[in-house]
Amino acid sequence: MVPADPPRGAIRHPGPGTTGFIGQEAVGKSGYARAILLHLWQQRADIHPHLLQWLDTLTAPKGPGADRLAAIGDLLVELAVAENHIRVVKQIHAWIDNGADRTEHRELIARVLTVAAEADTLGVQVRALLLDSAQDESEAAATVVALVRQGEFAEHYPRQALVRLRHILGRPETDEAVQTAQGALRDIAARDGQLPRVWNTVIKWATEKKHLAGHRAFLSLPDPRVDPYVLQVMLATAEEKEDIKEALLDGWNAALADTRVEAECRQVLTAWAEARKAPDMPTELLTDLLNQIMLGHLVASPVAALIFGEPGVADGEAVIELRKDLRLHPMLSSLITAHERASAES
Repeated sequence: MVPADPPRGAIRHPGPGTTGFIGQEAVGKSGYARAILLHLWQQRADIHPHLLQWLDTLTAPKGPGADRLAAIGDLLVELAVAENHIRVVKQIHAWIDNGADRTEHRELIARVLTVAAEADTLGVQVRALLLDSAQDESEAAATVVALVRQGEFAEHYPRQALVRLRHILGRPETDEAVQTAQGALRDIAARDGQLPRVWNTVIKWATEKKHLAGHRAFLSLPDPRVDPYVLQVMLATAEEKEDIKEALLDGWNAALADTRVEAECRQVLTAWAEARKAPDMPTELLTDLLNQIMLGHLVASPVAALIFGEPGVADGEAVIELRKDLRLHPMLSSLITAHERASAES
């Protein structure tokens, strides 16, 4: 039963004719609040829109329940799962644009959506909602989807996680959503047993489909700046399997042909130059791969910048050392000399 008179500090429900309420104090008492919420939802279908609208107001950035978003979100997920009601999940999803500039806000929404996405019956609808959101123009919505993919969802639905990340990685600009998706991709690849699946998928995106998402994904995996683990594993495998080495070169060829990722190519190539100094990196193989990349793309902007430098850019010691080593390669040395001679004559 719902008490007739709310205790001090309670927030009355604004719905027409309702006798129920959910107090601020009750939010912290999950059993009490859950019972009230379920009672209202089950007994008074006519107040559903008003209840959800009130919750929007309650959870607004400066609303009275803004600091209780996690507890309220958990309650609503329980309600959605118990009642198998996608409408409640959509209301949580709508919070993305309600204070979505706050990182903690997005992370909390991602957490509750992850729980809903794994529910036995409701989960199918939630996963479809997240697929639509991955293709949304909203940066905030796409960022939340990427955060969901970075969580437990990826362990249970790895293929679906990759599909949704692909949509996000294909966004026109390298915004927060794309960067979050790149981090999620690296996170999935670093998990036990997941790298082969991720690598096989990404290399197909990059070399067969040749779309922006594939090139971004390829450049994200062997980037040692955040975590060198994936690059170390891939190089160790490439030492034993020629097809992996060839796939790495094919991926680089595809990425370097896409002018939209020139900046990313330059950054990762520079990171590889830095990685040659690491004691746990196969320096000889890494140098050989860089040699072959340079041979195939001597005049490509990111490669030319790495070999010859750019005006106003002070390159580090690792890049300068790489240039010296590259010039020791007979074929590359002759190409560099010819290129420099042609540039001087022009």
